[in-house]
Amino acid sequence: MDAVLADQQRDAEPVLRGEVHHAADLGAEIKVCELLPRAEVKKLINGNQVFDMMAPEEEPLGNYGSSCNYPGVMIQVMPFLQSTIDGARKRGRLEPVSGVGDEAWLYENPAGYAELYVRIDKRFLTLQRDIGMGQTLASVRPGVMALANALVARLR
Repeated sequence: MDAVLADQQRDAEPVLRGEVHHAADLGAEIKVCELLPRAEVKKLINGNQVFDMMAPEEEPLGNYGSSCNYPGVMIQVMPFLQSTIDGARKRGRLEPVSGVGDEAWLYENPAGYAELYVRIDKRFLTLQRDIGMGQTLASVRPGVMALANALVARLR
């Protein structure tokens, strides 16, 4: 798991106990795999035949969020913590992007995937999209942004 997301998990429970009184409204009760039909996710990211070979897997993020793992893309919804973005900025190469959510940042992870962080009011949406052989950040970016916008519409 990415170090920034590990920090998010470590830091979230105290925040939920102290500052956030309605964790269910921010991510704990959301089932990420149910936000969009699987076929729509595939279409938005231009998924290939591998996408159809494995079912998506829903996983809780502690008691404060949820994730859905599809072949080639992972989606997470949890409460927004500024420390998550601050930690990502320390890594460098965090690109602010417009046109999705209240604020968004894109990062090309050297491990071979695009990471998009999106703040939606008090929620935080993250997408991690594999950059496969013959692909670049530029080639997967439109799908990542389209998927993020579709998810943001469901989360508002």
